[in-house]
Amino acid sequence: MQLFQSAPARSSRPSAAAALVLLLLGGCMSTSVEMTQDTIFPVPLVAKVPLTVGVHLPEALLNYTLEEDHGDNGKFSIAIGDAQQPMFLNLFVGMFDDVQLVEDPTHPPARVAGTLVPTIAEMQFSTPLQTRTDYFEVWIRYQIQLYSRDGVLLGDWPLTAYGKANTQNYGMNSTSPTLRAAALQACRDAMAFFTVQFPTVPQVQNWLAVELPSPALTAPDTSQPAKGG
Repeated sequence: MQLFQSAPARSSRPSAAAALVLLLLGGCMSTSVEMTQDTIFPVPLVAKVPLTVGVHLPEALLNYTLEEDHGDNGKFSIAIGDAQQPMFLNLFVGMFDDVQLVEDPTHPPARVAGTLVPTIAEMQFSTPLQTRTDYFEVWIRYQIQLYSRDGVLLGDWPLTAYGKANTQNYGMNSTSPTLRAAALQACRDAMAFFTVQFPTVPQVQNWLAVELPSPALTAPDTSQPAKGG
């Protein structure tokens, strides 16, 4: 499923995790992670669907921040909302002929064949202190909706993504960069999973069957020999 970037291999050395555990136990600390609009996401290299699609990005998605208080183990804030626009625009630009931002999926522009609406249903993370490993791990569960060109909801489906990052790659005092790397990996995993899952969703298949012209209707008829002088 990792079309863009493979997850780092799990290390067998426990030293980094052990040191981080001691660091966290040394006092209550705050960890703040922010992914901005400058976050770099790849564009999928896949055959494009020959349609113009709309994308509606709700405010809740664009402002999404997960905040958790782990008591003596510290407070955590992971803000990934700003990165969702470049993430989904790059994803859809790579998958479709044209992409337009849509304010209201129930009233899309005339040339839009359908509108995709991603939201974040849930986000979770684990720390080395919890897992006794060298890794921060992040899970994001997206929910994807598809609206027709007439603004009718055709269906919705979940999209689950996972990312992890090794503390040994970022140093003992690099909790925030390591957690950010895990969150970034989860976002990129969501992009890869979407490109694979999208054509297999039954509602999507039905939508494409309606929107894409049938080859039988567009190809020249060669079943009968041409008549001529």
